[in-house]
Amino acid sequence: MSFGNFETIEQVLAKYPLKLQKSNFLPNVTLEPPALFLENLNFALQMQTDAESEMFFREYFIAPCIVQAWKRHPHLQIWSNSTLKYDNDLFGEPDYLVSYRDEGVISKLVSQPLLAVSEAKRQDFVKGWGQCLAEMVACQKINGTAELTIYGIVSTGLYWEFGKLSGNVFTKNLLPYSISDPSRVLGLLDYVFAECERQIN
Repeated sequence: MSFGNFETIEQVLAKYPLKLQKSNFLPNVTLEPPALFLENLNFALQMQTDAESEMFFREYFIAPCIVQAWKRHPHLQIWSNSTLKYDNDLFGEPDYLVSYRDEGVISKLVSQPLLAVSEAKRQDFVKGWGQCLAEMVACQKINGTAELTIYGIVSTGLYWEFGKLSGNVFTKNLLPYSISDPSRVLGLLDYVFAECERQIN
């Protein structure tokens, strides 16, 4: 079944049993955003209406935050709506995927996926995490090892939640974070990107 068919974490666990836990595993870090980033963010917030589409939040909130963190991590590659397939039960097109940037001879485009990002469409974090966790399981299986930690993010663009899959343990961070504190969101994204990059160096 495709990633989008997993509507809850429980549906993922029914096919791929994992241990669940919650903890504040993220550090207290910040990254000061550039002036242009803040200008664009504030403009999008001011122009936002009550009837905005999901694409509005993805293009003006989620993508800019991810790209801002990506600039500091040249060994990583971001993929948007690219096909990810482990088998006929785990496949689809994650909203965003972060993988190792292999500059040598390659046999596949997406090499060593380490982070999956899902948009919480219609602010539905329950379904967002069902899809994201399925993508994280697929990443782990594609990598062929449980030793690499796979990170997951579910976001509306305005609110951000984080998780990680280490071996057979899925840990969801206790606290969500708001774009009202952009330096905190960028700091956490930078931390996650750094942890992904550290695993491949």
